[in-house]
Amino acid sequence: MNLNTPLFKTLGLSWLMFLITGLLISWLFAIPTLTVLIDRSYCPSNQWQQVSQTYTDLYHQHQRRQLQLRSVILFSNLGQEVFASPPLPEAIQALSTYGYSDLYRQAELQKTYSKTQLLGCHS
Repeated sequence: MNLNTPLFKTLGLSWLMFLITGLLISWLFAIPTLTVLIDRSYCPSNQWQQVSQTYTDLYHQHQRRQLQLRSVILFSNLGQEVFASPPLPEAIQALSTYGYSDLYRQAELQKTYSKTQLLGCHS
């Protein structure tokens, strides 16, 4: 019985240190999170291609786990649409643009979400 007590203490402390080390690693090397705001107001197609290419780059970083896209929000003066999970880049490329840029809505979204990246023709 005396032999088992030090063995269990050593085993318990080893697992505890393993858990603490794992938590420290995940905290120190955390993947940055980002909310992408896409201004969907009217944009010429050649400029929209640049916007969608920037989103594609962010999406690929998300796929490689270099970046976590928390959500993607499309907005204009006519409304907004929130995606809880990032849409495929092809979906963003295929979007039609309409309406006008809404600077008030943009400011409110940037205030609501802490870390954002704004994509759009007018940004």
